[in-house]
Amino acid sequence: MATNLLLPSALRRPEKAETLKLLLSRADAAAALGVSERMLDTLTAPHGPLKPVRIGRRVMFAPAVLQRWIESETESSTGSIADNAGVIRSDDG
Repeated sequence: MATNLLLPSALRRPEKAETLKLLLSRADAAAALGVSERMLDTLTAPHGPLKPVRIGRRVMFAPAVLQRWIESETESSTGSIADNAGVIRSDDG
């Protein structure tokens, strides 16, 4: 499997964690990806490729889903993350 460097330390080393998080909050998922929460919203279905788990009104993310998406982006690497999320940029300056 590819590197787990982007996963929270509790998921990289479950033996050292007090509790293993099976789902990440919106803030934790954004931090794990190194993006803002607003960018995470852009990447979240139906606008983007990431499918969240909804528990009531909470939006949560499975670390495995984030990791698979990172791997697919790394393999394709034919554009920026923003381009692949459907964000339109203007080159007009």
